[in-house]
Amino acid sequence: MTCYVMRMSQFTNRMPVLLSPEQRARLERIAAREERSIGAVIRAAIDAYTAPRQRSRREALDELYALNAPVADWPSLKAEIIAGALGEGADQVRERLRRDSRGGE
Repeated sequence: MTCYVMRMSQFTNRMPVLLSPEQRARLERIAAREERSIGAVIRAAIDAYTAPRQRSRREALDELYALNAPVADWPSLKAEIIAGALGEGADQVRERLRRDSRGGE
């Protein structure tokens, strides 16, 4: 959690924002729970959303490659992705993809 030790005079830019009643209620609950103003909650959310990444995407990719994890060929991987999305078995999806690629034999 970001702690603000700032004077109100440091906040010089106003930004009107329209919120739904549900969004406003959620902000009010968070502010009450954390004993902060709604403005402080919004500023913290903006900081969290716009903060620089801890590491670059390239560094994350390098770490994944360093795992040397087994990776299936693309048709198998595609079948597993589809099976997971559809809640079906990967073998069933793989067979259906094979049939579709051969023109529905």
